[in-house]
Amino acid sequence: MEIKITELDDKYARIKIRGEDHTFLNLLQHFLLELDGVIMAKYDVPHPLIDEAELIIKTDGISPIDAIKKANELIVKECDEVLKALNLLE
Repeated sequence: MEIKITELDDKYARIKIRGEDHTFLNLLQHFLLELDGVIMAKYDVPHPLIDEAELIIKTDGISPIDAIKKANELIVKECDEVLKALNLLE
């Protein structure tokens, strides 16, 4: 995964992501939208043959980068719970 921040301030981020597709980006968007302080989170994959997506986040009360970190922590926690339920994680 390659990440390039194209715009960033305390309430807005626009980030180009290479090497990821709808599988991860949809999950990230879902968990971002569940966070308090995230007003908008969306992504766009402009063309399926181009390995680049754009993530856009608008926040209020939390920095966009902190929101991405928190959303990823929640994704890991959710995956751990699934593995635990399948008795694959001790």
